[in-house]
Amino acid sequence: MAMGAVIGWSSPAVVLLEAGNFSSPFPVTKADTQTYGSIFGIGAAIGALPAGSMAKLMGRCMSMVVFEIVLFGGWVCLIVPRGVWMLNLGRTLQGIGVGALCAVIPMYVGEISEPTIRGRLGAIFEVLVVVGVLYAYIAGAYFNYLTLCILCAMWSLIHLVGVLLIPESPYYYLNNHMEEKAVRSLKKLRRSNADTAQELDEINKAIQDENCRQYTFSQLMSDVVNRRSLQISIGCMLFQQTSGINVVIFYMNDIFSSTGSELDPNTASITVGFVMFFMTLVTMVLIDKAGRKVLLAISACIMAASYMCLGVYYMIYKDNPEMAKSITWLPLLSIAIYIMGFSTGYGAIPWVVIGEIFSNELKPYGTSIVTAVNWILVFLVTYISKDLPKWVGNHGTFFTFSGFCVLGAIFALLIMPETKNRSLAEIQLDLAGEKIQVDSRI
Repeated sequence: MAMGAVIGWSSPAVVLLEAGNFSSPFPVTKADTQTYGSIFGIGAAIGALPAGSMAKLMGRCMSMVVFEIVLFGGWVCLIVPRGVWMLNLGRTLQGIGVGALCAVIPMYVGEISEPTIRGRLGAIFEVLVVVGVLYAYIAGAYFNYLTLCILCAMWSLIHLVGVLLIPESPYYYLNNHMEEKAVRSLKKLRRSNADTAQELDEINKAIQDENCRQYTFSQLMSDVVNRRSLQISIGCMLFQQTSGINVVIFYMNDIFSSTGSELDPNTASITVGFVMFFMTLVTMVLIDKAGRKVLLAISACIMAASYMCLGVYYMIYKDNPEMAKSITWLPLLSIAIYIMGFSTGYGAIPWVVIGEIFSNELKPYGTSIVTAVNWILVFLVTYISKDLPKWVGNHGTFFTFSGFCVLGAIFALLIMPETKNRSLAEIQLDLAGEKIQVDSRI
């Protein structure tokens, strides 16, 4: 929720800031919007890089607390801005917090969950991000700038309290020789009368195997399985971001305004937010039944088709405005279907994958690297997207995104391994092409 509120804030805030509709107003230009809207991705990349190491050192829960405090510091800057520099600083701090949480939370979920429900638990992460985005859209439509920021910021405080009430990962406790705490943690995560001895032994053996072999990052990357798992995870994030999702979310109001539709942009954004929420719930149900590969391929195909329709609408709107007036419903329908497609696969599954595909020793490096790459792509795609219509037109912009979605479908079908209901050892064996025995450290 806290992360979703941060991501969804941009769309309604852009209109309020550029109109000077906030306390102590100062000039905010389109160029300023391009900067503070995209610099969030740079902050997120910075936050992601040390996140895995901090989670290993401080524990998953305490590292979440630290990064949530950083995120809340960003809200303070946005609540009382005194210049564009505070908008840039606030979004950078928020990016650091969100980027780190995106690395730590999938790691935590992957460690505490059983294989049969791991996909659904990972998808809950994306469900609540979507709820946060929708929440920010609704708050921005009905409240002023200050109230919008306060209503969004309160979720960071709620998360701070909530994290203090959940059990730490038993992996962390056993790795730091806290056996009794590990037992108590696992019983909370399962049930108080559950026999957790076998699971604790398996975790302990995995940790001991890992600790008796100290690898540098270059040594880890010399292993073909580790390289392939990192490449696949980066590929998931590449096609998640080049699908243009953050462009749509950050600038949804601007997109609807540019279509010439008489529909209120806030109403359209809220409608799309509800579609995103509903479809993410559907994905949470399907992810452990249909599998990752199929959902990713279906997701990419739906997004590609939706973008094609939107691109065609912009061509009609440019060449034949009168005809476009008869199909003003098409942009809303196209974006709603696009969001359905994104939520079906590329929304949640990449975050699930990074929690389950890395070997134990690669996980602290892998989650940080992949999350950092993801947010660098957020910065590049959102920054370039502001100038892309000038170069290729609105129709060309969405045709470009459609092309990347087609590539995302090919990636899912030909390269992505299936990880549904599979143990880490089975996944690693699949990555090795079943030609290499699973390394004893896995």
